[in-house]
Amino acid sequence: MIRFLLKIPRSTYLLISILIFIFINPLLVNTSFHQYANIISYSIIFFTTNFAIKKRTLLIKSFLYIGILLQVILLFSEINMFLIGSFFFSGMVFIIVTTLLILQIARTKEINLEIIIEAVSGYLLIGIVATILNSILLLFNSEAISFNSSQDIGDTIYYSFITLTTIGYGEILPISPMARNISLITGITGQLYLTIIIAVIVGKVSSSSNK
Repeated sequence: MIRFLLKIPRSTYLLISILIFIFINPLLVNTSFHQYANIISYSIIFFTTNFAIKKRTLLIKSFLYIGILLQVILLFSEINMFLIGSFFFSGMVFIIVTTLLILQIARTKEINLEIIIEAVSGYLLIGIVATILNSILLLFNSEAISFNSSQDIGDTIYYSFITLTTIGYGEILPISPMARNISLITGITGQLYLTIIIAVIVGKVSSSSNK
């Protein structure tokens, strides 16, 4: 069992934690556990990021551990400004992590399963950053985004990732100028990420085949 786990690409743990945040979190909204699920899932993402980033400087490690600490404090704190500060910090760290993943992919000499997992994780992290930005916006203005029913974290996650993928079914709409800006930035960033990553991967595959 241990040998099997050691063979799994380290970045897989980050991808799994992100998928749990996206797909499991919304299912817990109507349970007594929902108030802790979001905080715990963020903490797991921070923790598993340690496995995905190959060159972790002391500063990066500090950011990740501070992120986990903030999530733990949120379990016992209901101060709104502290929640907003935690959101901002988490968003900043995830942007840094996404950038580091792109650099890792760009520096790699060959394309393998781990690189593909890192590329997918980076893309999904953009969706999490969008979720954080939309959550902060809704804390300041609950009517900034038009939901068909009462809004919860599941709706925010869904809306953020639908915007990232530019599917846009239209049942949830950005109303305020800031909400529209966030939607626009999310969509553009997602498309730019895919363009850059595909270009890098195709370039490396072509380079390898020419040798």
